Amino acid sequence: MRPTLLPTRALPLAFLTTVALAAAGCGSTGSTPAAQESRTAPTHPTATTTPPGAPQRLVSRRYGFGVTLTRAWTENDARSPWNGKRLEGVESPHFANFEDPTGRTLVAAAAPVAKGTELAKWRAAMVRAAPSVCSESSSVRRTTLGGEPALAWTAACSDGYHVNKIAALHARRGYMILLPSPTANGVAKDRRIFESIRRSFRFTHQ
Repeated sequence: MRPTLLPTRALPLAFLTTVALAAAGCGSTGSTPAAQESRTAPTHPTATTTPPGAPQRLVSRRYGFGVTLTRAWTENDARSPWNGKRLEGVESPHFANFEDPTGRTLVAAAAPVAKGTELAKWRAAMVRAAPSVCSESSSVRRTTLGGEPALAWTAACSDGYHVNKIAALHARRGYMILLPSPTANGVAKDRRIFESIRRSFRFTHQ
């Protein structure tokens, strides 16, 4: 508050005293200066919620593995065992499904394999097990899954999905992990998400 200044000689003493008191009152309440009042004002606790990007650990009890995903993902574990013969849709009761709101679905299953089965042969079997609407990439990348050697590749499907895939062997079982995603989500972003999932993957039993 800035009062209009007038020549002091023309003003009565009582009026000047009133103006001074009013000016002092603009920056404080009662006898507490404004700066001190700001420091001592009570604070109210702010309600906190778990951000949607916060991580969570999701586990497939049937297939013995866990992955770290954000809170946006939901889980449906497999309800019955997979025979390893055919890659089925995301609604299959034989696959564990982890889905996010964008339409990405992490699909995973494992099946017993014969002793001495080689990783390359398991991967070849998974290529043959793919649905006919998908074209498998001939480019294969060596990597790891839960500390085990693994082979990763991609597929493009005529139903509008791009799929990241990885195959591994562990404890006499062949594992197949897929991330089908609508192509509109972006191939590069899908790859980054899949790599994050792969790095977080852990086997929960031997």
